[in-house]
Amino acid sequence: MVAVTRITFCMILCAIAVSECGANNIKINDAPEEVKLAKIQEEMEEFSLKTTVHHFARHGLCAHIQGKLKFFKALQKHFTGISDHMRVNFIMDICSHKDEMLDQWVKEIFDIDGDGYISHFEKGLYNHID
Repeated sequence: MVAVTRITFCMILCAIAVSECGANNIKINDAPEEVKLAKIQEEMEEFSLKTTVHHFARHGLCAHIQGKLKFFKALQKHFTGISDHMRVNFIMDICSHKDEMLDQWVKEIFDIDGDGYISHFEKGLYNHID
């Protein structure tokens, strides 16, 4: 019953909006340049391909074993001469705290261009290291 009421309300609201636009002869192309749909879509596509360092650190790396393995592989270049056991302990410790130190390490290792976001390319950078 509630869903039907909501749908009916939305349909009525859309009908009112369309009739108002028709009465005032408002067209989509009359919008100013900064509100054009194409520009908004470009910005949304650009944003959707990037993940913040904070989000990637917590949900892309520390949330599951595949992410921790990727983090382990990435640390091979940064921790030379240190045993695998110490690297594993470091990853487990830094992932358990989930603080700014984790963000700083992920930014240093994965954020190559330094923009604060992890792009699709940067996410897959350490996938194929043995």
